[in-house]
Amino acid sequence: MLTSVANISTNNDTELGKLIADVYKEVGKDGVVLMEESESNETQIELVKGVQFDSGLKSQHLITDTEKNKAELEEPAVLIVSSKIPNIRKIQNVLEHVIKNKQPLLIIADLEQQPLSALIMNKVKGNIKVNIVDTPGFGPTKQDTLEDLAVITGAKVISEELGDDLDLIDPQCLGKATKAVTTQNNTVVTVENVPQDVEERIKVVRKKLKNEKNGFFKTKLEQRLAMLSGAVGIIKVGANSKVELKEKKDRVEDAIHAVKAALQEGIVPGAGIALLNAAKKNKAECPGEEILFKAIKEPFNKILENAGIGAPENMHSMPEGHGINVITGIVSDMVKEGIVDPVLVTKTALINAASVATTIISADCIISNVRLNESSK
Repeated sequence: MLTSVANISTNNDTELGKLIADVYKEVGKDGVVLMEESESNETQIELVKGVQFDSGLKSQHLITDTEKNKAELEEPAVLIVSSKIPNIRKIQNVLEHVIKNKQPLLIIADLEQQPLSALIMNKVKGNIKVNIVDTPGFGPTKQDTLEDLAVITGAKVISEELGDDLDLIDPQCLGKATKAVTTQNNTVVTVENVPQDVEERIKVVRKKLKNEKNGFFKTKLEQRLAMLSGAVGIIKVGANSKVELKEKKDRVEDAIHAVKAALQEGIVPGAGIALLNAAKKNKAECPGEEILFKAIKEPFNKILENAGIGAPENMHSMPEGHGINVITGIVSDMVKEGIVDPVLVTKTALINAASVATTIISADCIISNVRLNESSK
């Protein structure tokens, strides 16, 4: 089913559709699938066994792999501070500890310019292996995200708001990771074993997500859930030219959203059949409903018109869920043929169309831009 949804969204590119479906099968319903440009002309998927958050490179001087433009740390200690670090003295005990033990250090905190410059200078001189990234999250989501990271890495979040004294930061506050990789846009932290406390946090986040109505906070909760689930899939899109790459990226992005929508609420028969069946099953009780039921038959008619196929005479006697496969011209079971749409997509399209129509009726006028044919100029 996922492959069918992905295939349709990629304009029946079965190879690309299968890649997208495969990565979703690997990361699961709560996983995150991201898109990046490939370094070659091949499109491939990469699975990250760890947590990913939106905090990129602070400085080019922190890069360890210049060819791939990444900062990588093996077996780093992890320091998480939600308050701003004003000077290097506040984290002196931690720095002395990691230097003495020859251990890399990942700092997840917002630093003033003085400690940031001091750390970068010492990193360039080879005195310390360090990487610094900003705290992820925004507003009320920030503290929750930091606590999620702390649970996963075994660190303690240092926060002045919660009564912690920055002068007392010591090595006991540190967590640990197997690897930390920071690119231009994000950081991936992998850990050897995910603590059991994570399962409890996942349950809490799922409950919040179910009740959240605000779109922004819903997205942030989904990101937290994906981070806690430790599943990130990356589709690296490759092409032979910039024009082909742009077009391919657009199709991949559409497919990612379509598959995500299908995972959220399921699927319905495609090619306008779901709406056609709804119009046939329901009886209009007022003129408004008559108009609505007539309108929702039009996607089916338009698809046939675009394919150069006339509406069949036995259209009204077609079994529910059956329609015309425009490639073969044969009446088929849409779901079995893999011609499906995500419920969320069909539902949102109908709601938005009804909203626009209601606005036009209420306003009793339309302002439209005139499209000029400038091809001859």
